[in-house]
Amino acid sequence: MADRSPASPWPPAGNGDDDGWLWAALGLAAEVTEDVTGTGLGGIVGLALRRNPRRAHLLVSRVLGKHLPVRPEVALAAAAALAARARDVSAVGRTGGAPFVLGYCETATALGHAVADGFADADYLHTTRRAVAGMRSELELAETHSHAVHHWLLPADPRLLTDPRPLLLVDDELSTGNTALGTIRALHALAPRPAYTVATLLDARPAASRARFDEVADELGVPVDVVSLVSATVAVPPDVADRARALRERHGAVAGGAAPASGDLGGDVGDTPGGPALTGLGPAGRVTWLRPPWPAGLPDGGRHGWAPRHRGPLEETVGDVAAAIADRLVEPGGRTLVLGTEELMYTPMRLAAALGRVTGGDVRYQSTTRSPVHPLDVPGYAIRCALEFPAPDDPGRVSQVYNVAPGRYDDIVVVVDDGTDAAAPAAGDGPAPAGMVEVLRRCAPVTVVTLPSFVPAGAR
Repeated sequence: MADRSPASPWPPAGNGDDDGWLWAALGLAAEVTEDVTGTGLGGIVGLALRRNPRRAHLLVSRVLGKHLPVRPEVALAAAAALAARARDVSAVGRTGGAPFVLGYCETATALGHAVADGFADADYLHTTRRAVAGMRSELELAETHSHAVHHWLLPADPRLLTDPRPLLLVDDELSTGNTALGTIRALHALAPRPAYTVATLLDARPAASRARFDEVADELGVPVDVVSLVSATVAVPPDVADRARALRERHGAVAGGAAPASGDLGGDVGDTPGGPALTGLGPAGRVTWLRPPWPAGLPDGGRHGWAPRHRGPLEETVGDVAAAIADRLVEPGGRTLVLGTEELMYTPMRLAAALGRVTGGDVRYQSTTRSPVHPLDVPGYAIRCALEFPAPDDPGRVSQVYNVAPGRYDDIVVVVDDGTDAAAPAAGDGPAPAGMVEVLRRCAPVTVVTLPSFVPAGAR
């Protein structure tokens, strides 16, 4: 029997909110066909409205640590459960050998990385949307339904893409699977592989999309399958975009991080035109800068590849960095949010877990995102408020963080890499740069942790 005690990170407990009214208002109908978590669909996802003309709604993961804050142990446990599924019941698992694991940016960079940790000898790489000077993409992928369609592959060693090992693709959700199938075809053209598996938290493909996976398997002559924690079909009415528009007009939005009236910001479980409006935010809090020692050659993530040999050095490093962070917190044993930025999610998640062990406090983890979601302060709605600011890695576009408001946390720890943080002082306290930190400091004191951005030798 699964351990559901408060101390157990898995299975997830959900947040108890009833979002049935929203499913009904959008005309959505879900049928769960497989659930290895035992929590149902609502245990791993909530529902929100997109600001994306291609798609009206968003299933918001309660266990990923992207849009909603989670205990880092929950996100790590979800990835471990998904890795176990891939090892035990997938085509890649049956084939044996060390797989090549590929995660999709930006939402699944940490999930894919943590799934790769579940295989002793797996190499990991995630797609990226960040251009890196001196590097060219070995392969470009398209995600046609997304708000940002292009994915690049920038491995330090291009042989990672041509080594004919089993391929495990990791994404947080499959709605059609078209991006995964496009990736499989493209990589198979580079180097045929013995098996392909897509691992996802939620498999929500309709029947026609599921049939396409069988067709591609027949076309390539190799196994192609999907494993998930929850599998469901979601029936979407043809007028869902009109229904979503009516809901947005009826309920309005919570802009600029103003605290929701209900005070419910998601726990474990915006639409702010014109930029980072600060209405409803508190007085500016303290900002502290930290550039911790970091082992030479240790990547900050999987943008250019991550090998099993990197696991030990990271394990040794995160505890020391967490201790240095704890020394700078206003309330070390209090409520702390560790915030990753865009694609930089895995190392912040590991730091959040280590920080909780160091301080004994209530530490949550999530990330900024380029995903535009419409916030509504109504019960059962997943995204209750939004902060908006220039993206840390590209100030020419907008980034968001959801369900962060004044009074929610005693401290906010933002983890960035030095490729996005050129304005930060080298050490000690300093004035907050415009944008993300300026907005966050109106919610709680901020500690900015800057990691060296790994760039392969010869790329600079």
